[in-house]
Amino acid sequence: MAGSPGIPRKPWFSGQLAEYPGAAPTGTTAAFADTVSLGTVTDTAAHRWNLDDTTGTTATDRAGGLPATLTAPAAWTNDPDRDTVLNLTGTTGYAATGGPGVDTSTGFTVSAWVRLASLSGGNSTFVSQSDTPAVGAANGFQLYYSSGAGVWAFGRHDDDTTSTSFTAAYGAKAVAGKWTHLVGVYDAGTGRLLLYVNGHLSATKAFSAADWNAAGPVQFGRRLYQGTYGEYADGRLSDVRLYPTALPPADAAAPGGNATLTQLD
Repeated sequence: MAGSPGIPRKPWFSGQLAEYPGAAPTGTTAAFADTVSLGTVTDTAAHRWNLDDTTGTTATDRAGGLPATLTAPAAWTNDPDRDTVLNLTGTTGYAATGGPGVDTSTGFTVSAWVRLASLSGGNSTFVSQSDTPAVGAANGFQLYYSSGAGVWAFGRHDDDTTSTSFTAAYGAKAVAGKWTHLVGVYDAGTGRLLLYVNGHLSATKAFSAADWNAAGPVQFGRRLYQGTYGEYADGRLSDVRLYPTALPPADAAAPGGNATLTQLD
């Protein structure tokens, strides 16, 4: 492409895919809009739960061998847009792994496709990781719908106690009944929480508390607060991924328009 007449030279980055959207040509010269990053060629997720297992009560981890077990009324359901997904009713249904997915005292990333059933009611936590109540009392991270402001949010408690102190990045307004791609990034190097919504950086927030590790299970559909589980999600969940690093912007903001990919495999 670089040597073709009328086509501008574009930089190539090792391991990166980019899209050059077309625009109306000028005379005999082809025109391109601004480059859109499609993420890296290789998916670097340490854990990936497609949540499309169809039957049984086990959600397979297709990347890291950390399955999750469903607790009713959480169940598989067929979705017209995403086929089989995990359905959560906002009561006591959830799924949980047998151990942690990431070390929350270092940089990490969580991504998920979520479909909120309703804007009414309380918070809906779609993915979190906490200690067990016997060990700790709080979340190392929480990807959720914040009902107070009606927005998507990504946060973590400031320590693993019954304190009410937490830090969260509050992003775009939530929409019920629509699949939304959420990516939460904790950049330990800069001490910031970043939230991406449908491929766009939606919010950032400084995390000034001391880093701490939530060594308990990954939770799908609930969170731990003051030693008690709650904020059961009311909606549907699909394609959850955990990365042991803070993804760079090109990957974290990769377009979420393709409903089966966060990064291209």
